[in-house]
Amino acid sequence: PELRVRFTSPHPKDYPPPLLSLMAERPNICNHLHMPAQSGSSTVLQRMRRGYSREAYLELIGDVRRLIPDVAISSDFITGFCGETEEEHRETLSCMEDVQFDQAFMFAYSMRGKTHAARTMEDDVPADVKQ
Repeated sequence: PELRVRFTSPHPKDYPPPLLSLMAERPNICNHLHMPAQSGSSTVLQRMRRGYSREAYLELIGDVRRLIPDVAISSDFITGFCGETEEEHRETLSCMEDVQFDQAFMFAYSMRGKTHAARTMEDDVPADVKQ
């Protein structure tokens, strides 16, 4: 086919095994996945209400790499989410080291209105720590 397909910024839950198999089989589907982790800490992911754990994310990455060996993987990360501890931040750094992303977009957390975090949490990580 003349049409090239690339997936951008879907939630990690949007990569079921049949889709990954199809990506491996079809030459017109780019061997690049943007899989926003947001954090490498299961407790932070739970507070973010992401719906997956660090372990589930790493398992998905392993599945992707087994099915599509030459895949390039990029991600998004947020540092300094409400209540994030130094240990939770180290878990994110460890996730980044484990996965060896080809590219990552990193952001300091900022409170957004009309979100669960804005309604129920305090943005308590100092700005200088987030940076």
